[in-house]
Amino acid sequence: MKQEKLFKDKIEFIAVESVIGSGYENDVAKLAIEDKVAYRAARKNMQIHSAIILKINDEFSGFFTFQINHDAKEFCLLQSAMSLDKKDKAIYSDMVNEIIKQNTFGYPMVMTVSQKHDLECPPVFFALGFKEYLNLSGYSYVVYGTLEQVRMKRLAHATMTNVWNSTKGDWLKMKKEWNTKIEAAGEKHNITNPKYASREGAWMGDNGMSNVVLATQVIEEGKVVNKKGKSFNGDVSVLDPVACEVVLRFFMPKDGVRVYNPFGGGVQFGFVTGDCGYEYLSSEIRQNQCDANNAICQDFYNTKWVKSDSSKFTPKQKYDLVFTCPPYYQVEDYLDYDGNPPEGELNSIPTYEEFRDTLFKGYKNAIEVLNDNCFFVVMTGDSRDKNGAYYGCEAEHEIFFKEQGLHIYNKIVYLECEFTRLAHAKRTLHYRKFPKREQKILIFYKGDMTKIKDRHINIGRL
Repeated sequence: MKQEKLFKDKIEFIAVESVIGSGYENDVAKLAIEDKVAYRAARKNMQIHSAIILKINDEFSGFFTFQINHDAKEFCLLQSAMSLDKKDKAIYSDMVNEIIKQNTFGYPMVMTVSQKHDLECPPVFFALGFKEYLNLSGYSYVVYGTLEQVRMKRLAHATMTNVWNSTKGDWLKMKKEWNTKIEAAGEKHNITNPKYASREGAWMGDNGMSNVVLATQVIEEGKVVNKKGKSFNGDVSVLDPVACEVVLRFFMPKDGVRVYNPFGGGVQFGFVTGDCGYEYLSSEIRQNQCDANNAICQDFYNTKWVKSDSSKFTPKQKYDLVFTCPPYYQVEDYLDYDGNPPEGELNSIPTYEEFRDTLFKGYKNAIEVLNDNCFFVVMTGDSRDKNGAYYGCEAEHEIFFKEQGLHIYNKIVYLECEFTRLAHAKRTLHYRKFPKREQKILIFYKGDMTKIKDRHINIGRL
């Protein structure tokens, strides 16, 4: 037989601007240590934050600390705990609701919760209207607001260091989201093969396995016959839309409007830029690529590719970000409607030295139209000569931009799927050549580096 309480518990929530000075410093610290999960709340540098104090029947019974960050425009829920003998999900949920009431600014409210915690766990927060934007290592990163409001945090967790692994789960999820958008735009405007635009016949798996040829073996008239399936067209590559988004969101100034790409190529960066609401101009030497990309992106405001030779073309406006991924010398073929490379196409240039000088002319024209205190980002990679030696293109990039007065600010290693590289290694290692699975994203800065923090949005707590 269940025994009912004769008297209802007196539940009281007290909002304090700072734990320090509230009179509850010792209570919070003691409970934080006993809780073992919220132990950071015992530290003086954490007790400067605001809190909801829980009292049950006039006794201190719990706390939830929080921080309002006006610079980042976010509301951070920090540590919480309830007395071990008074834990109750309903009361705990009421305490969270009390914190929600404190958010009179309409900021997104963010919290990291453990899937193993009895109170500070996903089901409790989901029931209160929080949404998960990232699931990582047993923790759920949740927001009370829209997922778009925490997009930067999701991208930050996908990158974090100067090694960006494009084969990780959340990266692949975001890549699929972008590719779905691009495919839908292509279908809407009757563009065949939109992810590859004019590169007809190109195929790449979702994990970036462009060098794989799928084949099956069948028996015909008593003989084994190879039947080719999906194939590839000259090791065709496409720009990763997630890398595009990271570059755009992290390196575009707060007041930025325009983006320029001096070596346009595929649709990805222009599509991401247009979808994020910025203006985009790209110089592209192939008419077929311009036509396909412009068709796919026609629903965006002022997103366009112009047929031009970047070494001779200088835009008339100023730009707030330059990002480009030019051809790697003699790695791929870039053909126009007539099946031939246009005059001036980089990979049709007979020597590496001429290729490099022409490429750098395009960069120099782009530097001229880049506003001061802005970033210039290049995704590049080395290729080998006929004897197997690297040309040294990556290093020459750094020297060139430094000579132009720009600062070398970041060197990002972008990792691709290693599956096909392992297959190559079976052949190349006999020659002591290790297949590349990385590209470099070199980030240069034009101007006063002390202004970077103020010119770009605050990411907030990660």
